[in-house]
Amino acid sequence: MHPKRFPFILLALLLIILMVPSGCGQKQSASQKPQSSAGQKPKAPPEAEDMLKQITTVIGELDRKTRMKKVPSLQQAAPGGVEGGQGQGSQGNQESGGSQGGGSSSGGGSQGQGGGSSSGSDQGKEGGQKSSSGQSDGGQQKTPNQWQKELQSLKIIHSSWNKLEPKAVEAGLPPGDRENFKLALNDLTIAISNQRLEESLLAAIELYGQYAGLARIFTMPTPAEFYEVQYGVMSSMAEASRGDWATATDKITAISDPWSVLLPLIGKKDTMLAQQTDLSLKDLQDAISSEEINLVVFKGDIALNNLKMLEKKLSKPQSGSQSSS
Repeated sequence: MHPKRFPFILLALLLIILMVPSGCGQKQSASQKPQSSAGQKPKAPPEAEDMLKQITTVIGELDRKTRMKKVPSLQQAAPGGVEGGQGQGSQGNQESGGSQGGGSSSGGGSQGQGGGSSSGSDQGKEGGQKSSSGQSDGGQQKTPNQWQKELQSLKIIHSSWNKLEPKAVEAGLPPGDRENFKLALNDLTIAISNQRLEESLLAAIELYGQYAGLARIFTMPTPAEFYEVQYGVMSSMAEASRGDWATATDKITAISDPWSVLLPLIGKKDTMLAQQTDLSLKDLQDAISSEEINLVVFKGDIALNNLKMLEKKLSKPQSGSQSSS
């Protein structure tokens, strides 16, 4: 009797042992689900979008000022691909290029600013920026006012970053990316505070370039590669405008890797727009190679407009099938 009971006990133990792995297996697969969802990027906080909007506003404003100062005959060709430019009439300038262009380039050539400032009211504001003579009351008001929009946007960027930074760290923003963002923001703040136009534009574009790091750790409608490509276009145009053709060439060449990732994505949504954008980027590269600033402005603006349409295409459908790099 005792020997007979032993096999039954042994059999019961075997059944328990066999059942344990299957139970563990079920628990493992159940616990894998939270892991996969935990491994997924968290949704971008609203501060990230607010910050991007203000950065593009600053770039649009500074770009408009730079064009009026350096290339008055092309000031109507403000950056269509930069959202911020719309607020201060860059979109309107593009659409009414004939009438605006006539007023700004009537002074003739690339240095028609003096002639234009006496006839055009908008040009007069810019013309009055450098000379403080004969403007005791108005002169003091105009200088801060010309930078008021940038200063307001800058305040919002600082506030948004303060709220976003701990969330970005929690989401896995690398220390190097975090430090680079802070340095770029500090450089922009100092340049705008001192009203250094060229320096401010370069710093604002550099800050925009750092946004790609946030797009890598947060779920956003637009992939990180988009920001890298647009940064390369804006940065190369800015460097070309200051005559640094070697750096401009480096910046536009650097977009080839992110663009090779982005091109198939947009190709699935709009083949024609993908080809159109691809050709416009190649045209901009050729324009930079030719070292002709007027050509760079036109080709660059076309590329930025295409990128703007591309961004809308990318963000329209569900953001689930975006690039995850």
